[in-house]
Amino acid sequence: MKYLKYLTNYILSFFYDIYYFLFGDVSSRIQGFEYYKKSKKYPGYLKQGNMVVAVKSLALKYCKGDGLDIGSGKWPIEGARGIEDKKDENAFNISEENNSKDFIFSSHVLEHLNEWKKALNEWNRVLKDGGVVFLYLPHESCEMWEPGVNPQHLWSPDVNTVVSFLKNELNMEIIETSILPDAFLSFVVIAKK
Repeated sequence: MKYLKYLTNYILSFFYDIYYFLFGDVSSRIQGFEYYKKSKKYPGYLKQGNMVVAVKSLALKYCKGDGLDIGSGKWPIEGARGIEDKKDENAFNISEENNSKDFIFSSHVLEHLNEWKKALNEWNRVLKDGGVVFLYLPHESCEMWEPGVNPQHLWSPDVNTVVSFLKNELNMEIIETSILPDAFLSFVVIAKK
């Protein structure tokens, strides 16, 4: 069953690449092509974001009610308001009341943040008791995610570091983690406040 899910993700990614090539923004396509041509480390289906497709079914199992999707871009998960990196609101400064959200979903954001602990503290602040944080992160074993290879990544999250912080610093209950990289060369950490 797991391999069927991987195959499905590969096929969907292939069609997304075709869609992006035919209908995507020309300037970002050119910039993206130059970067990927130089790096040669990214499989074609990892070109333009939307990593949520790989974990959407699992995320929707835990992300119920009223939530936030930090760094969602054009693809916020169902039931969530997207938050991008803007002056008035971003990963470190969320304009929501304390204990007001049922879930926080974040796909491939923490590796872009120098002060990732500060961000997780802010996310924890807005979560209700019993609320869930769902993190989808690049797997540290994959060279293409390393900060030296991908200049936008400031650090390489690993499951033990993230789990330890959530559990020991934020007193969250770890619900689920994945150790091995999935079809999108990423891993999951799910925790409850």
